[in-house]
Amino acid sequence: MNKNINLGSVLLGSEAFLLAENFKQNKKSILFIARDDREIFDIALKLKWLLPKNDLLIYRSWDQIPYDNVSPSKNIQSERIKTLYKLINDKNKKLILTSVNAIVQKTVNKDFIKKNYIKIYTGQKIQFNNLIIRLVSLGYQRTSVVRDKTEFAIRGSIIDIFVVGQKNPIRIDFFDNNIESIYEFDRVTQKRIAKKTNENIYIYISNELLINEDSLKLFRRKFRETFVNYRLSQIYHSFSDNIFPSGGEQFLPLFNESLNTFFDYLNDSTIYLNAQFKELIKQRLENINDFYNARKGLKDNYFLNPSYLYLNIEEIFSQLNNYELINLDLFKTYNNKDANIKAISNLSSIRKEIDFKVIKKFIEINIKTKKL
Repeated sequence: MNKNINLGSVLLGSEAFLLAENFKQNKKSILFIARDDREIFDIALKLKWLLPKNDLLIYRSWDQIPYDNVSPSKNIQSERIKTLYKLINDKNKKLILTSVNAIVQKTVNKDFIKKNYIKIYTGQKIQFNNLIIRLVSLGYQRTSVVRDKTEFAIRGSIIDIFVVGQKNPIRIDFFDNNIESIYEFDRVTQKRIAKKTNENIYIYISNELLINEDSLKLFRRKFRETFVNYRLSQIYHSFSDNIFPSGGEQFLPLFNESLNTFFDYLNDSTIYLNAQFKELIKQRLENINDFYNARKGLKDNYFLNPSYLYLNIEEIFSQLNNYELINLDLFKTYNNKDANIKAISNLSSIRKEIDFKVIKKFIEINIKTKKL
């Protein structure tokens, strides 16, 4: 049975301070479900300042309209994969930011994440050609010059690759079938950055939908079972010809025997819900159904029912009931707890009355003793 707490007087924009304080005091991981991506970015910026030594995980939703023939961006897909991988393999407590739209959507199962990655390190013995084959199998695209994430290029005995989760692309220098060195390089100038890495580097899959012989066979079978007139579908023929159609990610359920939810990746965690959570969940699910019903009238009517890729409201709250929940409220509560957060006056409105030189001197003196 979950522990459900209502926490009032949480001023809009102060959530990061509340999360940071509770993260330091508790042993559990913390998940905050934000209203949207804008709120995720705002809170993430503050948390990086409040908790500079802690790794912050972000899990966003696909950035396209449901049932639209547009694929989600590579950055978001790679970011999602990186977060899922860390949730599986990192047993330390974590601070995670997600959104209402993200938790509604199903994703690949744990086995898919566990088996689809490559670990490389300096001094490792690995077949040069086998590494190239593995990169292609993980969805990385071979280009002449590496500019964007999930791209790789080959120059003699060197492989350049922009790995998911890395700030800069890396240059892997081989001697025979041994990795002699790994350096970061600038994607614009293509010049090596004087930062040699001796740490393990994990090359994650590039997206949540990978086309290979087995997954394609499964897709074709499940598509035929789902749609009687499958021969008339352009999507079916495109995938069958190993062509990834724009927006093809919405057929993710047909490429997998089963999907997981984001909650399946969480360990013992406390979940903080934004003040408008229930209303936003209902609104999101209504929008998904509206988009689906609008597409059903089209000529190429091959769209999966929302239940394939999205949770319904009962499933969402059933998942949430397995965790300790903190429901944030903008207003003061009388039967529950209130956050100890107070707004202060905007100093910019009274700056003419303040001697900032004195304040600056005060900070410089006291910061040395770390008593400020």
